[in-house]
Amino acid sequence: MIRPLPVLALTLLASATAQAQENYPRFTPTFVSEVDYRVHADDIEGHNGFSLARLRLGGRGQPVPWLVAVGTAEWAQEKPALLDAYVDFLVIEGLRFSIGYAKTPLFPAARDQSIETLPIPELPRVTQAFWPRRDLGAEVQWTPASLPVEGWLRVGNGSGSPLGNDNAQPSVDARLDVRSGGVRVGAGAHVEDAFDRPGIGGRGAQNFLFYRPPPVSGYRTVTEAHGRLDAGPVRVDVQAAAAWEHRSRDTDGNPATPREALPTMSSQGLGVEASWVLRGKPREGARWPEPLAGVGSEGIPAGSLEVAARVERLWLGRGAPDVVHGGTTGGAVAFHGWATRFLGFGVAGYVNHYDTPPVEMPTRDWSYLALLRTTVSLQ
Repeated sequence: MIRPLPVLALTLLASATAQAQENYPRFTPTFVSEVDYRVHADDIEGHNGFSLARLRLGGRGQPVPWLVAVGTAEWAQEKPALLDAYVDFLVIEGLRFSIGYAKTPLFPAARDQSIETLPIPELPRVTQAFWPRRDLGAEVQWTPASLPVEGWLRVGNGSGSPLGNDNAQPSVDARLDVRSGGVRVGAGAHVEDAFDRPGIGGRGAQNFLFYRPPPVSGYRTVTEAHGRLDAGPVRVDVQAAAAWEHRSRDTDGNPATPREALPTMSSQGLGVEASWVLRGKPREGARWPEPLAGVGSEGIPAGSLEVAARVERLWLGRGAPDVVHGGTTGGAVAFHGWATRFLGFGVAGYVNHYDTPPVEMPTRDWSYLALLRTTVSLQ
């Protein structure tokens, strides 16, 4: 008996769904370890020698095709710290909804890639300074198959804490990207109402705070624009950011009375990075370059090799006469050997010139850092 076409289609769909369900539930453990040997310009910026940069443990569970749960913690600190704790739902094709503690949408170098996969170790200075980082909230991601666009909209606490908000106001993050072939361009914005939080400061690659901003209170707006070009083995990334932060102070100790308004503070940043895969497959998406097929002598994988360079500039604490401005002009170079899909070795060097010397080093306006890193990433 020949079945009608609609019945046949439904039968095939049910069969395919049943086969897909057979591969669930899934669980993928996460393990990321990075061990450094570091040489700093000054002990104040960090001690020389071996250091555990990261030790991340967690997992990704997928009981059904439309639901993913992620949890990850960082252990390379004095106390364990929660990194990710969220649930992601596929609402319809091209539309996802997630809720929990996760990365905010701005800055592709931070949001779209795991930090151990970056061509130059650690986040770019612009991202390090302006990215709102992780937050507790709800997010919608739109990736229509019929259009070359991607969009993100997130409503969160804005506090950066996985435990809750520190005031009564939410934050809003939005980002829109357009992609075509090997080109991606986009922009995003973060808006929140802060209350006596640190403003945008300057940090080095190993988290040394070289510019301490005054506290901000009131509306904070962070904007960013980014572009990426993939041309075979070469990738070029450009990112720019600007922020405006309102300030006020309590002059009488009574929280019920109005605060005195202070001049608004602004900051800007710009960075350009280029990487070139000398051997191996070109970078695809958010992973590091995959090795070519086959192995070398003694069964050792052929691996992949990559060089990268970056220049960047930060202008911090501008526009407020009562604030001492800061900033830096710097650059970095790196060379990576990605032995396998899970093992990498790299060496990197950073140089920075400070607009205003750090308070701990009032006579020094430049800095350098050299590091050798071994990375293991299983996820």
